[in-house]
Parts: sequence; structure tokens; C-alpha cells
Amino acid sequence: MVPTADEQVQFLLKIQRLLGEGLFTATYKYALLLALADLALELGDDSGEALELNTYKIGEKFVEYYWRQTLPFLGKDVLLQNKGKAPVVVTLLLQARTKYGDHLADAKLDGPRWQRLVDRVAGNVRKMPLQFLQNIGRQSLPFLYDPPAGTAPTIIHLYPGVAYCLRRFHGLVTDLVQAAWVRWVHQQNLALIGDKTDLHEFLFGAERGQLSAIRNVLQDLQRGACFYCHREMRAQEVDHFVPWVLYPLDLGHNFVLAHPECNLAKRDLLASEEHLAAWVERNHAYGDALGHEYDRVRVMHDITSTKRIARWAYASASTTGGLTWKSKQDLVVLTGEWDRLL
Repeated sequence: MVPTADEQVQFLLKIQRLLGEGLFTATYKYALLLALADLALELGDDSGEALELNTYKIGEKFVEYYWRQTLPFLGKDVLLQNKGKAPVVVTLLLQARTKYGDHLADAKLDGPRWQRLVDRVAGNVRKMPLQFLQNIGRQSLPFLYDPPAGTAPTIIHLYPGVAYCLRRFHGLVTDLVQAAWVRWVHQQNLALIGDKTDLHEFLFGAERGQLSAIRNVLQDLQRGACFYCHREMRAQEVDHFVPWVLYPLDLGHNFVLAHPECNLAKRDLLASEEHLAAWVERNHAYGDALGHEYDRVRVMHDITSTKRIARWAYASASTTGGLTWKSKQDLVVLTGEWDRLL
């Protein structure tokens, strides 16, 4: 059953307590919490039922999170992510970067090597944070999943209601975890970071180096017209159709080209259902072709995840009565057409 209002509040309080009172000797626990939240959104639903997760999927999330963080900070050193030697995940990714450089998409396309990398990362996740995430001091507070005994299993089950709460409060949980992660890394790297204020952007910001490649792929498809107003574009900007602020979705099928004016007016809002219909139709008609082009220019994509995240975003807006952007300053409520489209 869907958790009651009081159970939802208690869940958030336990997350807060875990972040405030838990023992953190590395950033693995933060990454694990983020992975559970993201996978609940991508793979779960709002039924309130338990959710089965394969630790391979968690391993993939770890690779995605830490890939960016293995870049030298300010062109100097890789930031410390623990209190001792470099975490296994960071070491593995530094080795992978010698082959693939900055391009995570290249690593993902290298099938057997990618699987071996994720398998090793997932194995490390099972040995460490999966077993200890729910410990607060000497007390165990199992509210997310059954604490693994001995060798951690390859499958875990989120308790009933957990996936619902992680989906319902995804933005809040993400903000709490990322803020705690930033504070922890800052404390371990004071000599290197000093009073710099861009640490959050470095750890969790979007990769912007691929925007020109994305623009080139979409330019011909949209025939030089803005995705939203359909007028010819002299200047153009790459827009996240599902806004970045709702979910950091840097996957190819989420991007469209828009006038700077339309992009600015849409801001962090969901697009209205008429724009959603055009977006769904575009991905249905050209999804495979876009995928091939994104592979060619080294842009990550996963159309299935993109669709599920879009459905979650529109369902959340519908539940709260949120407004969507149609044009200029014109905001409209959802009619329910989004449900059929997605």
C-alpha cells in the first residue's frame, strides 16, 4: 500500500538521520543513496510495493557518478573521496580513463570491457556500502532494504513504500545527499579547494563539451526550426525537454533545439502536452536513427530510461497540479493526455 503521510515524514527523517549521524569514511554511501533514488525513479512505480534491484544496475550508477569526479579538480589533483587510500571505484575509473579519455559513452559501447568494469564496481559496492549504509554508530537502522548477511547478494529488495518515497521526494533526497557529499569532500580536500564555491558544479554538474555535437545531430532533424515555436532559428540552444532541475537527464533523446527566447521562457518548467506529443512522436519515429548518431558523436543515450523519467515527471506534476509551459508566458494545467502519450 502507498505509505501514509506520517510514514512518508518518518522516511524523510530517517534519511536525514542517516546523513547526519551515519559514519562516513568514504563517499560510497552517498553514491549508494543516490543510486537507490535514481533507480527507484527509473525502474519503480507508485504502487507502494517492494522493488527488486540488481546490484549490477547500482554499479552502473556508481560508474556514472564517479566518472566525472575522476577529472583533476581545477586542473590539479583528483579529489580525495575517502580518508585512506583511493577507493577501488576511483582507481578502476582512473584506469579506464587512460583508454577512453573523457568519453563515458565510448566506455559503454565497449561491451565486454564495460561489463567487466561494472561487475568489478558492483562487487565492491556489495562488499562495502551495501552492507553498512544503514548503520548509525553501532546501531542498525534497516528501513531501505534487508541488511545483507555475509557475502552480499546480487539482488536486493527495497522495502514496501521505499521506492514510492524515493520517487515522491526524489528532488529533496537528491539535494540532501549531494549537499552532504559536497560537505564531506570539502572537508577532506581543504588544502586543494580552500574557499572555492564551485565544488558542487564540479562534482554533479552537466558535461557541456558535447553540446555542439548534440546541436549538429538535431539541426538537420528539426530542419533549422525551433522545437517549440517552429520558427526558423538564427541562434539556437540545446534544451533539456525534461528539465535538468527535475532530473539531471543528460541522455540524447531528452534534448531538443530551441530559440534562446523559448528556452529562457520555458526555464525549469515541463513542456505542455502539445509539445510532449511532438517529442514522443519524434522519438518514436527517429529514436533509432538518433541513437546511431549519438553513438557516432559519443553522446550517451537510453530511450527507455528517458521515457520512464518523462512519465515520472509528468505524473508528479499532475499529482501536484503543477503548470506546464506552452509559449512565452502562457502556462497551462495538464489534462491527462500525458498519460496516454507516455
